[in-house]
Amino acid sequence: MRFTQIAALAVAGLTALAGCEQPVSTDMTFQRGVQMLAASSPKSAIPFLTQVIASVPDGPEPHAMLSLAYALDLQADRAIAQAGQVRRPKGAAPGWECVAIAVAAMTQNRPDDAVGHLRGLVNQAPPEGPVSTAARQWLVLALILKGDHKAALEMLDGLAKPGPTRLTALLWGAIVHAHQNQPEEAAKSIVQGAAEVSAAASSQDLRRGDSAADDQGLYDAAVAAVAKGDLAKGEMLFAVLQQRSPRACDAPVWLALMAARKGAWSVTSGRFKETCRVGSPRSQGLTYHLFSVICALEGRPDAMVQSMVTGQRMLGRSRQPAHVIRQPSPDKVWLSDDLK
Repeated sequence: MRFTQIAALAVAGLTALAGCEQPVSTDMTFQRGVQMLAASSPKSAIPFLTQVIASVPDGPEPHAMLSLAYALDLQADRAIAQAGQVRRPKGAAPGWECVAIAVAAMTQNRPDDAVGHLRGLVNQAPPEGPVSTAARQWLVLALILKGDHKAALEMLDGLAKPGPTRLTALLWGAIVHAHQNQPEEAAKSIVQGAAEVSAAASSQDLRRGDSAADDQGLYDAAVAAVAKGDLAKGEMLFAVLQQRSPRACDAPVWLALMAARKGAWSVTSGRFKETCRVGSPRSQGLTYHLFSVICALEGRPDAMVQSMVTGQRMLGRSRQPAHVIRQPSPDKVWLSDDLK
């Protein structure tokens, strides 16, 4: 089984941002609402969660989920008011309602308040749980909006430890370093990210490495070149692949990242904005997630949340692998997710 495509590896670290883990419940309406929210369709989730609260007004989770849906739908006042309806047992850690309050505070241009709420949540929630993971990632964005880029990079260093958030943190870090005119640090993060992507590829795939190779071989060779620190060669190979098969893989994402390592912020921002409009749905979904960091760096919290939600929704809708693959034979269709 191979996952050499950047969106496939990064998606595990991204899903906690705009979605949530579905609480255990036998209420089908509640389950449907949470499913909508986890798929980053907050507007669609709101009627389901509102219906649950109308019939069972005292449970904390429906109120928490509804507050998060309002926050992600940019209804900040409603999100904060709904979060105030959450009643948890004494001594229980706060949950998604705290994330909702922080997101609402960011869209109200109160990043200091968002940072305070999220730091408190990180300190109280189970460290390996989805709420804590989401809080740490939203905390990075709140710190960026606040202008505390140093603290944001320190938080990203923690998220870049081995685990599901590593690749996402590395890519975010590359963009922040580019904004701070630190091209060498940006390049370092990109190289480390490429190493994560190429780790699952076989040595045979990585040896097929010139412009005459098939698309998959060319993609693998480009990633391998970046992972080895030869960013110029990687950029050249990605450019060839992008020209050859513009919607086949993640070449647009990599080419946008190449701009970040050159220290030209306007080029980096512009290339990511353009990349949101090209490529496969999965690569576009990832690009929207990365573009949310650019929106935060440019002080646009509403656009940041919208970009995050759009990216998550596109990733959720795209079930097929987005990297260049050779299709499995029809009799093995049940293993198609696990076969190259």
